[in-house]
Amino acid sequence: MTDSSRRTFLRTAGLSTAAGVAAAVVAPGAADAAEDTTLPANASGPMAAYIHDVRKGEVALMIEGREVVVKDKRLVARLASAYSHASAAQRRGR
Repeated sequence: MTDSSRRTFLRTAGLSTAAGVAAAVVAPGAADAAEDTTLPANASGPMAAYIHDVRKGEVALMIEGREVVVKDKRLVARLASAYSHASAAQRRGR
């Protein structure tokens, strides 16, 4: 897969997946009141993220063809929890 088509795939697949997970993670009233949700001034365009290592809390962020791995155990735990709840709800709905 070329870099261009990989980027297009990640942009399309990642954003739709991220939107669903983000909606589950940031449920009304679930956000910590002390948590800063202000975006950086230069934030724009698409971004894809995937969990690089669940146990270590590593998240790979891909923006404009570049990948950066950050450590955020709290975010990984919230995403894993959201996935678990969504999976359980989906199984119950079948």
